[in-house]
Amino acid sequence: MTRRGLRFGLLGTPVLYGDEPARGQAPRAQGGLPVHPVTSPKLRTLLTVLLLDAGRVVSVQVLKDALWGGAPPVSALPSLHNHVARLRRLLDEPGRLLTVPTGYVLRVDDGELDVQVFDTHVAAARAARADGDWERVRGECRAALGLWRGTPLGGLAPEVGGYALVRRLQEARLLLQEWRYDAELALGDDRLADLVPELAALAEEHPLREAYHRQLMLALHRTGRQAEALVVHRDLRARLADELGVEPGPSVRDAHVEVLRGSRARDGASQWVRPARTPIGQPPVAQAPFAQVASGHLPSAQPAPAQLPPGQLPPAPAHFVGRADTRRAIAHALSITDGTTPLVVLSGTVGVGKSALALHVAHALEERFSGGRLYLGLRAADPRSAAPLTAEQALAALLRDLGVPSGVVPEHPDAASALLRSLLAPTRTLLVLDDAVSAAQVRPLLPAGPGCGVVVTSRSPLTALDGAARFPLAPLSDEESAALLRAASGRDDITAGHPLVALTGRLPLALRVVAARLAARRALTPDALAAQLAAADSRLDRHDYDDLGVRRSLDAAFNALTASERRGDRDAALALRHIGALDLPSYDAPSLARLTGVDEARAEAALERLAEVALLEETVYGRFVPYDLVRDFARERAAEPCAHAPSGCHFASA
Repeated sequence: MTRRGLRFGLLGTPVLYGDEPARGQAPRAQGGLPVHPVTSPKLRTLLTVLLLDAGRVVSVQVLKDALWGGAPPVSALPSLHNHVARLRRLLDEPGRLLTVPTGYVLRVDDGELDVQVFDTHVAAARAARADGDWERVRGECRAALGLWRGTPLGGLAPEVGGYALVRRLQEARLLLQEWRYDAELALGDDRLADLVPELAALAEEHPLREAYHRQLMLALHRTGRQAEALVVHRDLRARLADELGVEPGPSVRDAHVEVLRGSRARDGASQWVRPARTPIGQPPVAQAPFAQVASGHLPSAQPAPAQLPPGQLPPAPAHFVGRADTRRAIAHALSITDGTTPLVVLSGTVGVGKSALALHVAHALEERFSGGRLYLGLRAADPRSAAPLTAEQALAALLRDLGVPSGVVPEHPDAASALLRSLLAPTRTLLVLDDAVSAAQVRPLLPAGPGCGVVVTSRSPLTALDGAARFPLAPLSDEESAALLRAASGRDDITAGHPLVALTGRLPLALRVVAARLAARRALTPDALAAQLAAADSRLDRHDYDDLGVRRSLDAAFNALTASERRGDRDAALALRHIGALDLPSYDAPSLARLTGVDEARAEAALERLAEVALLEETVYGRFVPYDLVRDFARERAAEPCAHAPSGCHFASA
């Protein structure tokens, strides 16, 4: 794609490109197209907001908020119409900026926005790098970097937004610079000496970005400046040790080996931030242990096995029914290519089928995510685990899964998170984070590469995660519940009206337990099992089988609240006990406050916390209803001693 079709520019201060110079002195863009600056701050803001949602309706309210910072004057609407008219005159193209009933739409064709062209070159450079075509890598990187005029969306007020886009573009630019210098080093032409000042400036600007230091070491060494290359390594190693407590990564160590040996290998590609797939027949060189390098005992290079994309997903559920619309919506959300990393959050109560749905969709998207699929259980309510994974533990686990030796995993969480983003940036990897406890646990694990995708399951909707597509899951319908019972038990006579459907609360986990009981005892009829469940003091006794259990999952969720250091969590656990003791159809803050002797604000906070972790459902504002099997669990807890509560069965004093 060339720059001939460029019309709009966001890679710097927002500008327009045109075929003819504007009146006066219109500076020319690199490549021959004249640039028409948009001098009016209001017009720049208006153009940018429309470009950020090009081809989609931007409402009048959104435009007013962007133009006047959320406090529009009384004359905002006629003023907005005036600015739109001025922008149309500047565009000078009928049909480009359209008025619709609720706002405006700016038409932008393929190749007309510099961000689109930039992303196209990035994708082409990534593909060429995976193929080992360094000449093409260099050309695509130069073309993409040539579009850059400064900080994207430069000179705009914070109200315009676009922070995620700017961050993504800046990270992509740094990555392109790495790839370009890798290509220059791999091609090894006469320009190596010219690279040294450029790389020295980048290494100074980014003192913890190891790639630029590695490339500077190699450029110095290959132009006969071995001593200076060793100084670069010494300074980098000292800085990493002082600030982060880590050693340089394997790619820097490989470069150090080359400098120490005095060899002039022309292979600039990083073996650490690697392509999505290592070409078959071209295995990477095994990494030399740092201790051997430091001691001077340098092993000969040995080929290592080709790196295969990770495929860690547990098996897809054997019997999956229902949620067809949700599945299609999730697949669509993960296929959006707007330059950001798609993020999906599946939330709902214990046993509602969050993990099963995540795995079902993830397996179906194997072709979309050719770089591999990573899976990590974060253990928010895992009956087998005493505590959820910390962010540091989760980062270490993911980095080890990507091949980082345990001894070189950065101890500092920020450094580990940066390394994870670097490893995933050039790949098309799907990351499934199962059973998350909070947004703070998930946020350091998120990749930044536009080719990646993330699916998170949690009892909470994790609304603090920006930009996520959220899918709250309800229990199955009667028909879907009966279909799951028939498929998993092999009993074809179970209909949507059978008592087993209601007695399981239509929760997939409870349905699977009941189906397993029916499959294990062919003489046990669905009617007999339904009678047992209806007669039991607690249905939860019959909803445990082998390693499946509703009570165990609810226990883990409840115990996490009681053991929490936050008073609000402990209040929520006590509120659930009172709910079990009262056994009312629904609850609100005033009634709970009267019955427990606390103020309404504290009672409301406890109810909201129980709804947040999907133990209650807020059916209308301020009124909360326990899920069917949660009600049974609450009754059990109400009958037990309050062993975990510091003030017995009463709310602790403030």
